[in-house]
Amino acid sequence: MSSKEINFVPHTPSVLKQIFSRWGITPNKRFGQNFLIDQNILLSIPGMADLNESDVVLEIGTGTGGLTRLLAECSKHVFTVEVDNKLYELSSDILKLYKNVTLIHADILKTKHEINPEIPTLIHNWLTEHNQSHIKVVSNLPYNISTPVIINLLEGDLPISLMVLMLQSEITERLMAVPGTREYGILSILTRLFSDVQVMKKLSPESFWPRPDVHSALVKICVNRERFAGRITDYHFFKKIVYAIFTSRRKTLLNSLEGLNLPGISRDCLKGIIRDMHLDERVRGEVLTLDQLISFSRAIYTFLK
Repeated sequence: MSSKEINFVPHTPSVLKQIFSRWGITPNKRFGQNFLIDQNILLSIPGMADLNESDVVLEIGTGTGGLTRLLAECSKHVFTVEVDNKLYELSSDILKLYKNVTLIHADILKTKHEINPEIPTLIHNWLTEHNQSHIKVVSNLPYNISTPVIINLLEGDLPISLMVLMLQSEITERLMAVPGTREYGILSILTRLFSDVQVMKKLSPESFWPRPDVHSALVKICVNRERFAGRITDYHFFKKIVYAIFTSRRKTLLNSLEGLNLPGISRDCLKGIIRDMHLDERVRGEVLTLDQLISFSRAIYTFLK
C-alpha cells in the first residue's frame, strides 16, 4: 500500500495491521499507542475544535497521521509532534502530500515539569512570521503523559485558546472533580484556574486499536489565563501551597502548611489565617474550593512580605 493509497483509506484495524506489517511497527505500550479507529468520532474532532482555515493547530502524537490529515484539511497549519522513530518515518511518508503540516520528531516533554522548549520556540516564530495570534491543541494524547502535558501547556506561554483532547476517563474525572472528592487534586485546581472543561464524548475501549484496558473521553478545554490572574499575587507561591496540601492529603491544612517551614509564619499565625477564613483548624485542604485556596495563599503571602 503506497503512501498515496494510505491517505485515502480509513485507518481500521485491518488497514493498520497491514501498514504496520509493511513498516515493521508494533504498537508500543510505553508510548501509550492506542489508535482511534472509530471513524465517526475521528471525523467529528475538527468540528469540536471549531476549526477554520485561519487556525493553527498543535497535535501531540502524530501516530499514523489519521487525525493529522483531517486537521490539515480544516486549518491553516498543523504542527504535529511524534516521538516514536518508526511512526515518525511512517507519518512523514503519509503526510508528505500536505504542505501545511510541520512534522516534529521529538518528545513533547523535556522533563515532567517542562515542555520541550524547541517546540514552543518553533511555533512562536511561525506565528510571528505569519501574523497569527493563537493556536489550538487537538490531540489523541498519549495517556501516560496527559497530566504533565495539560499542566505544562496551561502554565506555558504558547497562546492557546482551546484544546480538544482524548483522555483516559480517570484523567477526565480528575479534571472535573469537585472539592472533597477523592479525584479532586492538583490537576483539578490548576485546570480550573486556567480554563473551563467540558466532556464532549465518552468512548469505550472498542473505539481503539489495540484495545486499551480503560475507557476514554473527548474533552474540550477553553483556556482563559486572565480570569484569576489579578487575584494571585505570586503564582509560584500559590502553586507551592497547593502542592503542599495535596501531596499530604491525609494531614490537616494546618499540618500540611506548617511542614513548609515558611519564614516568619508560625503555627499560631497559620491558625489565625484559618480562623479568619471561618474554617475549622482540623479541616483538610482537599475540601477547599479554588476561591478559598487563592484567598488562603494570598493571606499567607501577605505575612511573608
